[in-house]
Amino acid sequence: MGARLFWLFFLFGCGGVLRAQEFGGNRFSARWQQINTDTVRVLFPQGLDSTAWRVANLVHNMASGTLLSLGNRTKKIDIVLQNTPVVANGYVGLAPFRSEFYLTPSPDNFEMGSLGWADKLTLHEYRHVQQYNNFYRGFSKTLSLLLGQEGHALATNAAIPNWFFEGDAVFQETLLSRQGRGRMPSFLKAYPALWTSGKKYSWMKLRNGSFKHYVPNHYDLGYLLVNYGYVKYGNDFWKQVTQEASAWKNAFYPMQKAVKNYSGLSYTTFVKNAFDYYKEIYNGAGTPKATPPTNNSYVNYFNPYSIAPDSLLYLKTSYKKRPAFVIKDGSGEHTLRVRDISLEEKFGYSSGKIVYAAYESHPRWRSLDYSVIKILDIKTRKQETWRHKTRYFSPDISPDGKLVVANHAKLNGGSSLVILDLEKGVVKNKWEQDGISYFVNPKFVNDSTVVAVLRNNEGANFLGLLKLHLNQIQPLTPPVYNTMGEVFVKGDTVLFTAANGLHDDIFSLNVHTHQLLKLKTADLTNYYPNAAHEKITWSSFTAYGYRLRQVARTEAKWEEMSIDSFSKQRSGIAPTDAPATENFLNRVSDNKYPVTKYRKLSHPFNFHSWRPFYEDPHYSFTVYGNNVLNTVRTNLSYVFNENEKSHAVGGSIVYGGLFPHITVGSTFTFNRQDSVLQKLRQWNQWDSYAGMSVPLSWASGRTTKILVLGTNYVYRSEQNKGLFKDTVSRHYGYLYHFLNWGQQVQKARQDIFPRFGYQVQFQYRHTTSFYTAWQLLSRASVYLPGFFPANHIILTGASQQAGTGHRVFANNFPYSRGYTPLYANQLVAATLNYHFPLFYPDWGFANLFYLQRVRTNFFYDYTKIHATTIKIVRELQSAGAELFFDTKWWNSLPVTFGVRGGFFIRNPLPQPKNKFFFEWVLPVNLIP
Repeated sequence: MGARLFWLFFLFGCGGVLRAQEFGGNRFSARWQQINTDTVRVLFPQGLDSTAWRVANLVHNMASGTLLSLGNRTKKIDIVLQNTPVVANGYVGLAPFRSEFYLTPSPDNFEMGSLGWADKLTLHEYRHVQQYNNFYRGFSKTLSLLLGQEGHALATNAAIPNWFFEGDAVFQETLLSRQGRGRMPSFLKAYPALWTSGKKYSWMKLRNGSFKHYVPNHYDLGYLLVNYGYVKYGNDFWKQVTQEASAWKNAFYPMQKAVKNYSGLSYTTFVKNAFDYYKEIYNGAGTPKATPPTNNSYVNYFNPYSIAPDSLLYLKTSYKKRPAFVIKDGSGEHTLRVRDISLEEKFGYSSGKIVYAAYESHPRWRSLDYSVIKILDIKTRKQETWRHKTRYFSPDISPDGKLVVANHAKLNGGSSLVILDLEKGVVKNKWEQDGISYFVNPKFVNDSTVVAVLRNNEGANFLGLLKLHLNQIQPLTPPVYNTMGEVFVKGDTVLFTAANGLHDDIFSLNVHTHQLLKLKTADLTNYYPNAAHEKITWSSFTAYGYRLRQVARTEAKWEEMSIDSFSKQRSGIAPTDAPATENFLNRVSDNKYPVTKYRKLSHPFNFHSWRPFYEDPHYSFTVYGNNVLNTVRTNLSYVFNENEKSHAVGGSIVYGGLFPHITVGSTFTFNRQDSVLQKLRQWNQWDSYAGMSVPLSWASGRTTKILVLGTNYVYRSEQNKGLFKDTVSRHYGYLYHFLNWGQQVQKARQDIFPRFGYQVQFQYRHTTSFYTAWQLLSRASVYLPGFFPANHIILTGASQQAGTGHRVFANNFPYSRGYTPLYANQLVAATLNYHFPLFYPDWGFANLFYLQRVRTNFFYDYTKIHATTIKIVRELQSAGAELFFDTKWWNSLPVTFGVRGGFFIRNPLPQPKNKFFFEWVLPVNLIP
């Protein structure tokens, strides 16, 4: 138990592992309904009845027992269906125990596949529910009883690595369907790319990632290890391993010890054998040995277009720079424009115009966001937006540059094809078809004909020729579960990428003769084919990013392939039991459960966790609550002050369902005491507050913005006791007004701060009774690029003005580093910082500590103190350097800590006496 408590305190000290949830993000106007069964309650907006029924039936069938169970424990879960976010995602969280499904499918088949999105989400996310339910045992159960769901999350996430959580969920979506990411070469491509490039990264680097090199994420790693465990050691292997690990039968390295107990191998050997198993599979498939590129840094070249015999247009991204549209010709690369924030790498090009989809979000309702069309002229470099508040994806532009075709994701989960008239600014045509659930990557053939990959209601996809004027679809390939996409049209030939065994290959299809050809390449996965100016161009995925490939049309090597052979090809690495389970989705019951109204304030408190804490001199115990729709946040607390021997009880509630957040709280403190004129003053104190705030944050163009403004009223009432019982008790209140406004561009992976941005803050506090006091604090920061990539200049200025009467308010002014803060009624400060990385060690030990980056900051601080009441003016100046270490602990928890050293340039105060100072900075995460 001692070792287990060590990890508990360690995790609390590092800030916990709980996933943040969007608070108050749902529109006030939304009307919620529910389906309530014995295993799940599905909450959904009006109009999504069929989707909710499908989710409820899937959960019911999976809860009743599926192959490769992790255990038999079932606990009911709340699942909230969100149809307004445009980001394809979902999660299951503890504290509180709930799940959210974001129902807009991914527009890219090679990202999430072509299965019905609600089906895919349910298969994946409900596995997380089953994991949490069955990891409730041993020490994890004990900690859950002691701390609530927070304790369960802490113990479980400390014992079971994130690669198992996600790899096991990907395994289930693959096992129970005819697709799933385990059958997609685009999902499996990461580790083969490393192996063929000769990369031999340490286990800790694979677990923790890198700012310098491409490292696959825990989804990729997890599926390979989970699948191997079942293949090698049988259907009960991971059930036995995770039950032992989550119970913490071994206090140190519980998962590693459990793997050893049930495999007979050390953890290191188990992982090595798993990798060797897959290397043999890929070697048997004829995977080529990759040639290292001349540029070994991680750079992506997406969606190339040959726009002239010697010119390529593409989207370029890297760890050092933001995504940008680039033209490369004989004189080098020329950046056209940094791309707006977007969810897609794809774009269309014709007649000198780029068209792409950009991301925008609603300022207040964070579950409401959009995908809008942008048109960029490559000659003038001017960009226009075709309307706002739309849900358009994967646009293409007609050969004459007058029309745009795009996939329109509807709120009911369906899809339609839209033709936009750029000259008239209207929707010229909107087209949809029964039996087609999604239009992927549409491309113009002419003004009335489009080629696209179509997803049908069963989750298969096929290449189709859409004759809009005749309202007809001509299938060009049969429906298959192998992923297809990345369409390009050249005359009567359609180029596209499709899964083919362990490869994503480029195919050519003649729309008249239906002759199908496969391009022979030296790479495992190939995307974004383009044919122009007698050249074939595409991007291949490597360990160094998506890299450009180009061959002359006459030198391209094509292999003929029959349509029948293409349709029967199976892809990826499916679970061994897949043939017996892949029709699971077709066997799910179709119960029409009763649909009833769900009141937004149902179960508003929903207390889920309780936490003891100590911070000298306070012992505290707090109970936390959140409702299912995450619009009400509550806490109840008890605090004991060991210095005063006082006790305090209180609570607060925040309601985020309205446009402003409403906050109310109160704390009553018993037996406070202090010395006044050598006499003991005793009193009870009641502090209450109420306020409102408007938290706005949104993305548009190339920046994200934040605007938060509000007002709080605080009232304190004191009742004297003892010797001061008959003296006048103090009752006073004050108002606190605040405004924060900021804007910043996207960050590249290696950026420490935004390369451009600013932030302005104002805080004004003033009393309303008893005392006469006020304080105004203002602060502004500007972020600028340094002299090299990932270098940052930060300029900060601050001012604090206060009344000369009673000192009521705390001093939050940013003083020059090294000095002890002093209070004065007029304070002014200025700071210059220059941040830059030193090196990226990518080194760790014992699966406990991993060092990703070492960086430094040179600073200069200036503070002017002006105490008008005693007519004193002081100027404080310091300079120095800070050294920061960006680390991960236990392969999961990011922690930044550092040291600071400096000297006093000008020191008119008697303290400090030394010219130099040294400070620890523990822990702090400087990335906002």
